[in-house]
Amino acid sequence: MTDPFRASIARALPSPERVRESLRGLSGPDLQAAADYFSRTLPEFDVAVALPGAEGLAQAVADLRGAFLVTAGRTAAGRWELSAPDLAGITRELGAGRRPARAVLFTPQLKSGLKELEVLLTAARPGWLVPALAAGVARTDALGRARLELQGVQVVTPVMLADTPGGLVFERRYPHSA
Repeated sequence: MTDPFRASIARALPSPERVRESLRGLSGPDLQAAADYFSRTLPEFDVAVALPGAEGLAQAVADLRGAFLVTAGRTAAGRWELSAPDLAGITRELGAGRRPARAVLFTPQLKSGLKELEVLLTAARPGWLVPALAAGVARTDALGRARLELQGVQVVTPVMLADTPGGLVFERRYPHSA
């Protein structure tokens, strides 16, 4: 159940800054609830690619699924690059399979989707397919979900938030949210 995770986000509402801080500080039951949700709902994958701020969540889900963990970060030139203690070994092992490796991107909060698209392209360089993105929170007032779904990427999130004049609130227009 995502109840502990949703409760953590609820305590941070309506402030966007507090939501961001809540997502950065995920631990204990909140982190485990989100990891369990993603482990149940994400399609099969071989490697979890964590954007900044989603490393703990990606690690927890990768551990549950027996997948590799790779982190994404910006270079001094502003481009995204993937890193792991043995990235070459991971890439070699995943490339030795009979099918293309599948990667899932993990982001703490999906807004515009632009950085997620950039990381998706970076993850495609070694030949990895990216069928899904796991977002701790998805903002329905931004274009991120639409941008990624137009690329054939399934967006999975336990919490959708809408921006209102009074601040952020749980999205009520989508009954399929967790």
